[in-house]
Amino acid sequence: MKIYCEPRGERDGSSVVYALLKYAFSIEYGGGLPDIKKTPNGKPYFPERRDIHFSLSHSRTHVICALSANPVGIDIESPRIISERAIKFFCSPEEQVLFDPLDLWVLKESYIKLVGGTLPMIKKLRFSKGSDTIQASDKDVISRLYRIGDCSANACRAAVCSIGITPPESIELLTSSFDCNVSVP
Repeated sequence: MKIYCEPRGERDGSSVVYALLKYAFSIEYGGGLPDIKKTPNGKPYFPERRDIHFSLSHSRTHVICALSANPVGIDIESPRIISERAIKFFCSPEEQVLFDPLDLWVLKESYIKLVGGTLPMIKKLRFSKGSDTIQASDKDVISRLYRIGDCSANACRAAVCSIGITPPESIELLTSSFDCNVSVP
């Protein structure tokens, strides 16, 4: 699994994240970006390259994508406060003790992107912590949290959920420019 992340700047998040996918695909697999379709529940995929899985996300400040031979979901969020109402809606009392609300939000969003689900799934999905792991209620899912930029509370938060492969320990920010002239599918 490879994860690419880049500061977004003033650029449109949707177009930049697809440009990042195009860049990452060319680095990892060579050639141009294959056509992209979506499953009935909204998960994007490459119809001609079912052996390659990907997931995309963008925040106010960053874009991120994951490419893998295994199913993957990724999410990134800029620092923000999650409302008490939202916390009570999507977090169990046990989760509220174990996780920062923004960390839990990106974990749950990355899971939804892994399976192609919808937002109401968040309420039923549960995460717990092991000695050095984060476990989803779906035991086949391997999860990891990241701080992007620095390790402070003001850092962007990202999470990856995958099946059959452990996400990398860290994410490196790209510093090179890539062509952002990509049409959004």
